Amino acid sequence: MIKTETKANFNFHKVNEEAMRKNIISKLEKLAKSALKKVKKTFKTETDINGKKFAKSTHSYLIRKHKLNKSAMKGNKIMTDTGRLEKSITTSRSKSNLTASVGTPLGQYEDHLERKVRFSREVDGKSVSYSGYRGSLGNVPQRKFFFTSVKEAYDIFEPEIEKQAEEFLDDFLKNLSTRMRKLS
Repeated sequence: MIKTETKANFNFHKVNEEAMRKNIISKLEKLAKSALKKVKKTFKTETDINGKKFAKSTHSYLIRKHKLNKSAMKGNKIMTDTGRLEKSITTSRSKSNLTASVGTPLGQYEDHLERKVRFSREVDGKSVSYSGYRGSLGNVPQRKFFFTSVKEAYDIFEPEIEKQAEEFLDDFLKNLSTRMRKLS
């Protein structure tokens, strides 16, 4: 009578700290690049982070801001007059802390992200209500070009986070090598 057993011996020497850090930071970088792409899209499409159209600037605000005539304002894209904000949003990473982030050092745009005051104005003969803040040049509608909470970011990126978690696990398992032995 012959008895056969199969055993697996896991070899963990490929799964070292450096390999784990590289795997984690690469997945975090992918998430940060995805978030950056989503934020940059808000400026191109003139929609907020949730896909809702930006509120149009009031005529009086545009006159004060740009000193333009009415016909020149028709081609004015919202939140891109100088392009400074859009260009300032970047990603950064820290291999030592295992973090990746997306943001801007320009703090003067924070007012766009919070609901401070409710306004109403007439658009095409109808009264329209919107959130915003009182700026130095007049009422400015809220335009959420960025995430306002961790929960909101998680809700938007949950599928991408799940995908990166699965890729992390796949890469981790690839680094685990096994040897099969037959003992009789």
